[in-house]
Amino acid sequence: MAAHARSTYPAECCGLVVADAVGTPRFVPIPNIAGTPAAAGNSARTGRDGYVMDPAALLKALEETERGGGRLAVIVHSHPDVGAYFSKEDREVALGGGGEPLWPGVQYLVISSRRSGVDAARLFTWDTRKGDFVEEQVPVVP
Repeated sequence: MAAHARSTYPAECCGLVVADAVGTPRFVPIPNIAGTPAAAGNSARTGRDGYVMDPAALLKALEETERGGGRLAVIVHSHPDVGAYFSKEDREVALGGGGEPLWPGVQYLVISSRRSGVDAARLFTWDTRKGDFVEEQVPVVP
């Protein structure tokens, strides 16, 4: 994931962590189409300050995972030059305009990418008791 974030810098990266039928995780990079004509109806942001996962690649990854008995575990994206935090927009998208996540049980990983590389990552998990996302620092492997 860190390598993917470095490779897309200064644009945001995005992708999924999917777990197979026995729970083994795998990262699937998904192209960020933010700022392209294909994303115009979904977001006014550019690839530098937002992400829109390519719908065809996203659907393919989810269908392959489901066919194999797996599940979506984590939605991943980076924040170039601004740090690993869950922005207001990240939260709104995760909640889909409601009071609970659109993807129950799915976590959100935000990676901080900079010209010098990846310097932080934070994982956000929905806590039903708190009715909010809780944050934890994730170790970064250079």
